[in-house]
Amino acid sequence: MASPRTLLLAGLFAAAAAVLLAVLLARGGGPGSAKAADHLDAPGLTPPGGSVQTDITDIFAFRSPTNPDNTVLALNVNGVASPSEVPPGPNRTFADKIPLVGHDERVTYNLNIDNNGDAVTDKRLAIRFGKPQADGSQKLQVKIIGAGEGEESDGLVNLEGWSTAFGATPVINHKDGISLFAGRRDDPFFFDLPGFLNILGPGSLIGCGSPTSHPERDFFAGRNVSSIVIELPSSLLTRGSSKIGVWGSTNVPDLQIDRMGRPAIATVFIPNNPLPPDRVSDGKASLKNTYNHSDPVNDQANFRGEIIDTLEAGFGRSATDSNALADFLLPDILTFDTASSAGFPNGRRLNDDVIDTELNLLSNGAIPTDCVPSDNTLLSTFPYLGNPNT
Repeated sequence: MASPRTLLLAGLFAAAAAVLLAVLLARGGGPGSAKAADHLDAPGLTPPGGSVQTDITDIFAFRSPTNPDNTVLALNVNGVASPSEVPPGPNRTFADKIPLVGHDERVTYNLNIDNNGDAVTDKRLAIRFGKPQADGSQKLQVKIIGAGEGEESDGLVNLEGWSTAFGATPVINHKDGISLFAGRRDDPFFFDLPGFLNILGPGSLIGCGSPTSHPERDFFAGRNVSSIVIELPSSLLTRGSSKIGVWGSTNVPDLQIDRMGRPAIATVFIPNNPLPPDRVSDGKASLKNTYNHSDPVNDQANFRGEIIDTLEAGFGRSATDSNALADFLLPDILTFDTASSAGFPNGRRLNDDVIDTELNLLSNGAIPTDCVPSDNTLLSTFPYLGNPNT
């Protein structure tokens, strides 16, 4: 029987092959993929909804470094569209509408909050954007909506303002102790994609090489994303406890386009994922859109088997380990204690090395790191994410 490490390497080699295929497709004009926290996770290595404007790359939740009574939430979209895209990438606006057959539908960016542990939305921060101006700025609105309330309700809080124009000084919108920013920022995600592509060859992230061989191989260095950043009193999110769950989603009124909680859950575990036994050659139907359209409350029932299969066949974990990890990974929600400044897996701070944490956890220590440190030049004040690259 093959050893767990052999199975792990075989799985990672399959993942590398999938990404390499995406690179080749990108060079030929087809859809490409950059395997990041949650980039391009629809079937065929494409963005959910067909546009990177509605493809969530990362979400973050952390205690404010300037006010311990506040929570900072961030949702990023408009990430790298393909591995062949030259940094920093083109300037992209937020989506205001998505053309559908016969009519246009308004897009809503959501930060969902569960504050009683049942994996159901209790509070929702719903953000909408207007038509882009010539400079890339857009009128915006954020509502904090209670359970059962729709986008057209007055909401608990209603804040209106503007996103930041391309290349401009950050526009910070304020109301009732809430700060809101939307605009281009440096992509805070860091990962050795070339080392991943060469998983079994020279320059592999396994073993890492010399201390200076990997910082320059952060594939996401110098790239931009579009960020929605909100800082608000934690009391607006919590109920009876300082602990909440957070996940992001993008929606048109009757359809959820994409969702994300913890990094890489959808890209690594949901078929067709790059690890055995769910490779495309096995003929297994893709569940990517099923996952993106579903809600966390149903994750254990719908996707537990997929998590366990991938952990056992792809990472060589025992049945006992796989079941315990499935209970930790699902539902796909970023759990966060608003009273704690600790990082991932308690929420997620901008500089948290989530790849190292997850590689170490899933491989049972066989691959503890990709050896890539953060390249972020974060700000000490809101909106905290670094200025966009030019």
